[in-house]
Amino acid sequence: MELTKNDVHFVVSRLPKDVRELMQRSRIFLGGGFMRATIAGETPGDIDLFGPSVDVLDNAANKILAERPGAHKSTTRNAITVYQSPRLPVQFITRWLYDSAVKVAESFDFTVAQAVIWYSCCVEGEKDHWASWVAEGFYQDLAARRLVYTCPARNEDAGGSLLRVRKFLGRGYNIQPPALAAVIARLLSAVQPAKVDTRDEKATSTVLEGLLREVDPMTIIDGQPITDEDVEAIF
Repeated sequence: MELTKNDVHFVVSRLPKDVRELMQRSRIFLGGGFMRATIAGETPGDIDLFGPSVDVLDNAANKILAERPGAHKSTTRNAITVYQSPRLPVQFITRWLYDSAVKVAESFDFTVAQAVIWYSCCVEGEKDHWASWVAEGFYQDLAARRLVYTCPARNEDAGGSLLRVRKFLGRGYNIQPPALAAVIARLLSAVQPAKVDTRDEKATSTVLEGLLREVDPMTIIDGQPITDEDVEAIF
């Protein structure tokens, strides 16, 4: 499926000019929260970009950095991020690398995030244009503000999806028992029975808390989005 033409135009028109031009010159994909928030009328927290290799993404980040005097670049195990308050952070996701839009979309853990836009050029028989791909349930679940877990097959922190559920619930989304159970199962899959007696609630709670705190602190700090003060403390 594709986004409607109006939504593609709406999202692209709200990208910073330097990001838009970068996408037109590079094999870079836009996915995740910026698209969901823009289409849903929410306030985006950042811009997530994906690509086929760390080198491609690092070069792209350096191009954005060069266009923004006074900006800072930070590198974590998950992403290369360009910060320049009050502009939205631009994250080049390096933990998961993809060479196609479908692979990017299928990697997201909730259907309301399974939307990708990229600039299609140099394709024989086609004019250069902005292209898109979305999951079948994207529009319906976004309209219902419903979290449907996709159980993505990717290398991720076990507690990441549960912390994202917490974030979404704070924004008025809802999650039904089957989806919540699947998210919890992902977290529990990282618990090693040989090291903890799951009948001991206190011990199990401590292990689960540790798994939740393994989530990238650049993305979430004690359950709260990173602030400008946090960014300044890094540099």
